[in-house]
Amino acid sequence: MLAPSLLVDAVWEVDLDALRGEGIIGLILDLDNTLVDWNETYVRPEVRRWLCAAHGRGMRTALVSNAVRGRRVKAVAGELGLTPVTLACKPLPAAFRRAMRVMGTDASSTCAIGDQVFTDMLGANWMGLKTVLVRPLSQRESPHTRLIRLVEGPMRRRWARSRRAMSPRMSAKV
Repeated sequence: MLAPSLLVDAVWEVDLDALRGEGIIGLILDLDNTLVDWNETYVRPEVRRWLCAAHGRGMRTALVSNAVRGRRVKAVAGELGLTPVTLACKPLPAAFRRAMRVMGTDASSTCAIGDQVFTDMLGANWMGLKTVLVRPLSQRESPHTRLIRLVEGPMRRRWARSRRAMSPRMSAKV
């Protein structure tokens, strides 16, 4: 229930053509430490290029965030052409359902990408979505997330070891 479908170092390493080949047309994206550093609005050029490539392939995108500052979420979403879903309460399924509804996708055609196991991966896996776990962009994060990372750490290390054993590629299946 917690393990992601794929592990990658950064969102821009997600192979969009491979996802399209699997029938994925919708991307549910986390904000903090997935698209931007925690609590920031600056978007790295690599993220912009990757999102432009996703949109160029006809992929639909939604930004689903638990961030309390909805104005910041909406500003980044607007800047990047993403549909925002704020105050998501991930891992609860409602936000994932809302995102799929606005994108016009279902579980079989949607992939969720995020940096946290107990919010992004757990919630998306409950919904039966393909999941991609990325490394956090920044070491800065909220105090409660730092505590949760202590539990996530051993799982991430185990998944990374199995990934290396399976394939030298960065986006190996778990």
